[in-house]
Amino acid sequence: MTFHLPFRSQRTCYPLSVTDERRFDQGYDGPVFVWDIDKTYLSTHFSSPKGMMRIPIEFAVDKRAIAGMPQVLRGLRRGPGPAYEGLPLYFVSASPPQLKSVITKKMLLDGVEYDGIIFKDWIRSLAQLRPGRLQEQVGFKLCALLTARQPRPRSVEYLFGDDVEQDALAFYLYARILSGEMPPGRAEIAMKEAGVPRDDRHCVRALLDRLDRPLGSVARIHIHLEAKTPPERFAKFGKLVRPVQGAYQLALALYADHLLPANTVTSIANSMEPSHRTAMETDAVARGLIPNESDIPHSDRI
Repeated sequence: MTFHLPFRSQRTCYPLSVTDERRFDQGYDGPVFVWDIDKTYLSTHFSSPKGMMRIPIEFAVDKRAIAGMPQVLRGLRRGPGPAYEGLPLYFVSASPPQLKSVITKKMLLDGVEYDGIIFKDWIRSLAQLRPGRLQEQVGFKLCALLTARQPRPRSVEYLFGDDVEQDALAFYLYARILSGEMPPGRAEIAMKEAGVPRDDRHCVRALLDRLDRPLGSVARIHIHLEAKTPPERFAKFGKLVRPVQGAYQLALALYADHLLPANTVTSIANSMEPSHRTAMETDAVARGLIPNESDIPHSDRI
């Protein structure tokens, strides 16, 4: 199923291209994994209007996945137990929907199954004389996440982003607004401070109002340190946000949370240089991503 916003009017909606192939039972309160694509799953440099000129010559084989991330995605989809669970997996991308066929073909090549994708509609943004939306990310992510939650308002989400844009801030605001920890007045101020335009703030409020109560929550936010931001800079977001250095640390953190099977962790570990793997493990333990080194799965233990 593919549909385009607005839900109510062109004035109060964010221009998104939404694909959702999954149907949830009423009251579904299980886990849902939502991934940013650019610089979280794919190593991409597609982030400017000038880059749109490359669309006709982009091919799936030219896209490069961040090392280990396809294994993590496949492991999450499978589930931590012995049987295949097919857990819900969604993607959000600030790229235009014209890249959908390229990105989905790349996912096919990587063996990554998914249930839906949301793209930022660049053409409609330009048609609305809003070129600033092509660069603004917080309002886009808030509207995209609230739109995706509409069919499953009680779900427990795990969000995955990077440190290149403002994913940590956008996801953190989303989590606090969703939980009610940030009342409407404070949410309005926070969104304005983050650079979200007024009509997009209105869209966030409208989408939130449309959600059936009671609402679910955000269990964890993982931020891939693509730009090598020092992890301590994320301390202001508390324990909800976990910065990770690469797919291996992400796999360790997810394994510790009983979300990923051990063989996914060892598969990524076996592809790494031993010195780099040890450094990542030591840092992961020091920062509490995994309790201690004895909890790290190794090939001879599975």
